[in-house]
Amino acid sequence: MKKIVYVMQVDWNWIKQRPHFIAEHLAENHDITVMYQHRYTRAGHQNRDAGGLQIKPIYVIPRGDRYPVLRSINRKIKELAIRRQATASCADYLYLTFPDQVGAIPRNFSGKVIYDCMDNHPAFCKSEADRRSLEQREIKLVQRADIVLVSSEKLKEVLLDRCGSEYSGKITLVRNGYNGSVLDLPAENDHSADRYTLAYFGTISTWFNFDYVLKSLEDFPQLEYLLMGPSEVEIPQHQRIRYIGTVEHAKLPEVTKDAQCLIMPFILNEIIEAVDPVKLYEYINFNKNILCVKYPEIERFDPFVYFYTDYASYKQQLSALMQAEQVKYAASDRIAFLKENNWESRVRLIETLL
Repeated sequence: MKKIVYVMQVDWNWIKQRPHFIAEHLAENHDITVMYQHRYTRAGHQNRDAGGLQIKPIYVIPRGDRYPVLRSINRKIKELAIRRQATASCADYLYLTFPDQVGAIPRNFSGKVIYDCMDNHPAFCKSEADRRSLEQREIKLVQRADIVLVSSEKLKEVLLDRCGSEYSGKITLVRNGYNGSVLDLPAENDHSADRYTLAYFGTISTWFNFDYVLKSLEDFPQLEYLLMGPSEVEIPQHQRIRYIGTVEHAKLPEVTKDAQCLIMPFILNEIIEAVDPVKLYEYINFNKNILCVKYPEIERFDPFVYFYTDYASYKQQLSALMQAEQVKYAASDRIAFLKENNWESRVRLIETLL
């Protein structure tokens, strides 16, 4: 059993994402200590069982990340805590998930370093100076890491462009997946309800295309949106937009049972174009029709998804969905896809690299 110090960029009690799923499955065969920065603002957080994991939050200066000097101090606090844990536990692996964490690697660390790149992180920076700084840290982390994982082909392309093609040999594609068993849910496309409900669950942020949402509400009087998840932006007020906040992952099938379609209405940018959405895997497991913006990384989902590229095609696809008699994909195709693309299969690939 290997000892792994697993460092997350998100709070353990935040909406479940790739780091949570991978840590949970690695813990089945390894001694995992999860470390993350405690977020003092608890809105949108859930109460999550640690399972077989050791959970060690790192407490920093509250709200310090808003100010450059305090942000630097907070980074040092986190680096020191992680270095101490990796050294004291004689960790075999230090599993990192964000470029800033490169400073947490102990100077004489004899174990292996893993960098799991799941986003185009520098693209989130608001200033050019911050972006350049984070890019430099990511270059150092790729150079230092023994194993680099990427969740999408686009991310591999971005890293090689940023760090140099000579690092291609240490980069492995490990896509996202879905968690749990295949849900025993009937294929539903019920048209008997007075309203046609489009449901979304996940983080709601600046990339959420509320322009299309509001336009479609004008064009389709029977349409409504059900939104779930932590929101980082103001959600427009409309009688046919229902926002119910964060929903526990296990309760999503029940909460969405009356929705006819699941949606991913994102604005395309360099962040979204590098994403392999966990959302789409989970949507397929819910056995409903899916409406999603189209970009190269997810074209392989075509058998399962109604794609759109602009508002005209969004409106056209909505019309087709409202008239569709059945879910786009067959039950056998759904089951085969899910069995090949669950988190267990992803972690098996990581295990071979370890």
